[in-house]
Amino acid sequence: MKKTHCFNGLTLLAVALLAGCAFSGGGRSIDDPTSSLVFGYMDMEEAPTSMDYVKLQQVAPRSEAGYWDMGTDDGIMYNQYVPPGSFKVAHFGGSSFLMGEHRYSFPTYGRNATAVTIEVPGIYFIGAYAYQEVDTGFFEADKFSIEPTETPSEKELLNTLLTMDWVEGTQWESRIKNRLAELQ
Repeated sequence: MKKTHCFNGLTLLAVALLAGCAFSGGGRSIDDPTSSLVFGYMDMEEAPTSMDYVKLQQVAPRSEAGYWDMGTDDGIMYNQYVPPGSFKVAHFGGSSFLMGEHRYSFPTYGRNATAVTIEVPGIYFIGAYAYQEVDTGFFEADKFSIEPTETPSEKELLNTLLTMDWVEGTQWESRIKNRLAELQ
């Protein structure tokens, strides 16, 4: 897996603009009963940057858009507008003062640990992971992996999502509460 270094101010501006419209949902309503909530967690403690954006790739059926923006909040990644189909996290990225902008890309072929197939609308937990830099023995800090972690759990993340402003008064409030009841 490779991360790309971009120090271009225009790139940072584009990322900021994309983050601002991350929840357009492709024209879908937040209360669309055919939408699914896809969420997970990425611990970026070992990464040179924060995680400011995540791109969920629609693998099947092929779509014109191809990618869905996921919101990020303190390591949580989520999108509440996902239609039926097969998806995987394609890349994520962020920036830091000293390191600039980084894009962490998974291989474009095949599945990765975040892959999910949505046949029935619902709530889909794609896992909790920790960013790990891969030491190649050379000056090649462009390699990384993600390692599954036990925490935070699906239940902990759902409880956090339930406190977010976008949830209150929407279908997601009751759907998340129902999923929490199932996990008891």
